[in-house]
Amino acid sequence: MGGWLAASDEPPVFSVKFGPKGVAFSGGVPSEEVGQTLAEAVKAVRPDLAIINEGIHLDSEAKLPNLADLKSLIAEIGISTHEGGVAIWDDAILLSGLTDSRITLAALKIRLDPLLGNKRLINRICIVPTDDLPDIAVKLSNGEAAGPLLDFDYYPTAEEMFEAPGIRLEKLFPTMALLADLNVLDDSKPLTSSPPEPAPNAPLRAIPLMSSKSPGAITPAMFRAVPAGPQNTYVALESIRFSRNSFFLQANQESTLGEMLKQLSAPPLAGHKVILRPVVYAGGAGVYGDYLVEKRSDEAKRLLIERGVDPSRLVIRTVTSQETLDQGEVKVVVEIPPPPPPKLEEEAGEGPTEADGTEEEESGGTPP
Repeated sequence: MGGWLAASDEPPVFSVKFGPKGVAFSGGVPSEEVGQTLAEAVKAVRPDLAIINEGIHLDSEAKLPNLADLKSLIAEIGISTHEGGVAIWDDAILLSGLTDSRITLAALKIRLDPLLGNKRLINRICIVPTDDLPDIAVKLSNGEAAGPLLDFDYYPTAEEMFEAPGIRLEKLFPTMALLADLNVLDDSKPLTSSPPEPAPNAPLRAIPLMSSKSPGAITPAMFRAVPAGPQNTYVALESIRFSRNSFFLQANQESTLGEMLKQLSAPPLAGHKVILRPVVYAGGAGVYGDYLVEKRSDEAKRLLIERGVDPSRLVIRTVTSQETLDQGEVKVVVEIPPPPPPKLEEEAGEGPTEADGTEEEESGGTPP
C-alpha cells in the first residue's frame, strides 16, 4: 500500500489501514469467510467507516496469523489509535497510527505478542498531544448483520476506464476527407456527382462517392509576438534536512544553516521573500505525515529567525513528492521580484534641452 512508510520493498502479505473515510483492506486471504470475519471485526469497533477493497484477493496459499488474535489486534488499533493500521510481511509486522496515551502502546503490545513470533516489529505508533488529535464522534455498532462487507469482485479504476479525448483512430480518415471540402456542409454542392456514361464493353471501375480536391491557397495567419511581462526569479538554496520520520535536525546541518544565512544576508538575496517548502512524501501521507510536515516547517522557521532572518520574509508552502522514502527535506527558495521599469527622463511632447544637444555633439552622437 502506498500509505506505508517504506517498511519493505515488497507489498505486505496482508494489511488493514484505517483512514478518515474508510478502512482499506489489501493483500491475500485464504477464503472469503476469513475476509468477511475480519471486516466484521472492524465494523464492530468503527461502524462509521466504510470497508474498502484496496487490493484484497483470494489466495489459497496465504498464511495469516491466528484469526482470533488478528481480529483482537485490528479491533484494538481501531479503538485506540487515529488512522492506525497493521501490515504483515513474512518477516515483519508494522503498526502505525496516532495516539495520546502510552497505555495504548502497552495494549497493542499485549495484542501483538501472539502474532509476532520470529517476525521483527516496525513501530510507527506516534504519541502526540491530545490537542493534535481530531475530535471523532463515537458511533457504536448495533450488532445487526448487514450482509457481506467485503466485495471481492474486481472493479476497474477511473484510470483504467479513461478514454483519451479526441478523434478515434477508425474515424480519423473520414473526418479528414470531410474537412478537405467543407462545402458539403452548406449544400453548396452535392455529395455525389453523376458519373459519365461508360463506354460500351468497358471494364467495370469503382466510382468514388465524393471527389477529394486539394483545398485552395490558404492565406497564412498573421501572428504577432507579444513580449511577456516581468517575471519573478526563484533561487534555490541548500535544503534543510531532518532525521527520517522526525523533526530533529540531521547532524551536518549547522554548517548548511551558516552558509544559508550568509547568502540571505548579502545581495542579491538580502531582503527578499524566503519560501520554505517542506516535502510531503507519498509514503508518509495521512495524519502523521501532516503532523510531521507542520513540525518541520515550524522548526525550520525558528532556526532561521534565531539566526537573524526577519520573520516577515518567511513563507511556508508545502510541496508533494512521489517518493515513498522520507528524506526529511525542507526546500529553501528565495523569490526575487523583477526590477522596476526605468523611469522616462523626458516628458511626452518635450524635446531635449540645448545642453543635451551639446553633449551629444561633443560625444560624437547625432543630435535629434
